Amino acid sequence: MKQIIACLLLLVFAASAAHAERRVALVIGNSGYANVAELKNPYNDAKGMSDKLTDLGFDVVTGLDLSLRDMRQTVREFIKKLDNADLALFFYAGHGIQVNGENYLVPVDAELSTHLDLDFEALPANLVLNAMEQSTKVNLVFLDACRNNPFTENLARSMGTRSSAVGRGLAKIGSGVGSLVSFATQPGNVALDGDGENSPFTTALIKHLGTPGQDITRDLVMVRRDVLEATKGQQVPWDNSSLTGEVILKQLEMVEPIEPEKPAINPQIELAYWDSIKSGESIAYFETYLTRYPEGQFADIAKIRIDELKNRSEAEAARNAKPDTSAEIAFWQSIQNATRPEMYETYLEQYPDGIYAKLARLNISSLQQQAEAAATAAAAAKAAKAADASNSTSPAQEITVAALPQQETVSTEPAPEIVPSTSSRSLSPEELATAMQTELNRLGCSVGRVDGDWGNRSRQALRTFSREAGVDLASLDPDPSILDRLKQSTGRVCPLTCGRNQELKNGKCIAVRQEAPSKSNEKSNSTKTAQSSGACPADPTASSRRLVSFNYRQITAVATHPCGRQVICNKPQSNVHPFKCFWK
Repeated sequence: MKQIIACLLLLVFAASAAHAERRVALVIGNSGYANVAELKNPYNDAKGMSDKLTDLGFDVVTGLDLSLRDMRQTVREFIKKLDNADLALFFYAGHGIQVNGENYLVPVDAELSTHLDLDFEALPANLVLNAMEQSTKVNLVFLDACRNNPFTENLARSMGTRSSAVGRGLAKIGSGVGSLVSFATQPGNVALDGDGENSPFTTALIKHLGTPGQDITRDLVMVRRDVLEATKGQQVPWDNSSLTGEVILKQLEMVEPIEPEKPAINPQIELAYWDSIKSGESIAYFETYLTRYPEGQFADIAKIRIDELKNRSEAEAARNAKPDTSAEIAFWQSIQNATRPEMYETYLEQYPDGIYAKLARLNISSLQQQAEAAATAAAAAKAAKAADASNSTSPAQEITVAALPQQETVSTEPAPEIVPSTSSRSLSPEELATAMQTELNRLGCSVGRVDGDWGNRSRQALRTFSREAGVDLASLDPDPSILDRLKQSTGRVCPLTCGRNQELKNGKCIAVRQEAPSKSNEKSNSTKTAQSSGACPADPTASSRRLVSFNYRQITAVATHPCGRQVICNKPQSNVHPFKCFWK
């Protein structure tokens, strides 16, 4: 509200300043010519313009039906008023002629029989214009003197071969800086008197000149439009301007609005109203109070209560919008240790953007890799069995090597550094730990329960994997690059360790039957009996070092142990660590 009042005051000051500037005007209208036909409009045009300019705050010098002597006296009176004037205006209506590009204003007593009479019987237009430009910075000139003039015929006839020097209408006037000259029609043409009390040009001037808040150039555009319409396009007002800024003859008058008186507030009624709503739990109560009492005693408290109720409502909406994940968590706990991809796919169908969606996709990928590794191992075993059947050598000395497919060729170059995949990098720390525990269990490096808690047992399992796979790890903590390394490993990496009184048989630890010793050399006899009956050593790697060999293209070899079982040996990517063997 304060800003609006300030703007209104500025406008009022601007309007006052506009009215305070000093304006002078000269208005001449000649109709009653003694030696040619009388003109009907100039007298009325001058009176109308004089009244209009007086209303606009001009100090107006007016002359009607002036002789040459009277015209000169009137112009002299006007020139005296130009001192210290801010704006000067000159309006002329009557006969005017141009000779050799000079414009002359014709008094009512002129005869102009010959061209020699011009200097003695007519007033040069530049006499007024030069005086205005020398004294005033802003000058406006309006000439309604382009009528069909009988004086031009007399002058042209008297000049003979030089008659072409007498022009039709008025000549173009060059104006100095800060001046505007407006003609009733374009240079060289004649203006019409019209059928009304005033000429079409003056009629439009009186109507549009001084439109509130409008620049003079815009006023003249509206004048030109009205004259074109009144003369059906025969007369086109023309102007020549060198103004350097806006000239507004009448400012907009801003009236400060009167504020309605506010009804007196009864404090007892306000207090009773506040007591009735202060314990309310609806925002509408306090908003209604502020509407009725915007500056009331309890306005600040009402605003605080509105903020409190809004915050409470938003918090409650946020709680209600939070989804219940208990069912999803229970679902995941029931399948988190599943060994079939379909279980995780079912979870993703029900919870495509669930809490464990990334982990479910990771488990699906891991199980698919395990299936592919198992299929590769089965194909290698089948090939080894077929080769064993076709080989005629004794079982104790037989060595069968399974050829790998071309795409599994082992390069002698160092293994490239593994760059963590996008899926591994996007896992949270808990999901990363869970995924690594799952992979370690798959590779035989037991971490126990897969729970995402990366403790000493998980670190020990990762250390065993590093040793058995011949992989140097920078850290034993969960890392996306280590997870991708685990995913690339196939088959069992960590050996199965059997407890006391157990032995490894068919890839499982089984209890050893205890028999009472019958001889002092029980150990040697039992060993010989076990070997003769087909018992195989618990450590297939140590007992198979001399049985297998690898060429540069192989990473897997199959051989028959002297105990009668086939052993599968895997060559690690790093040549620093020895190969590992497993019973088939």
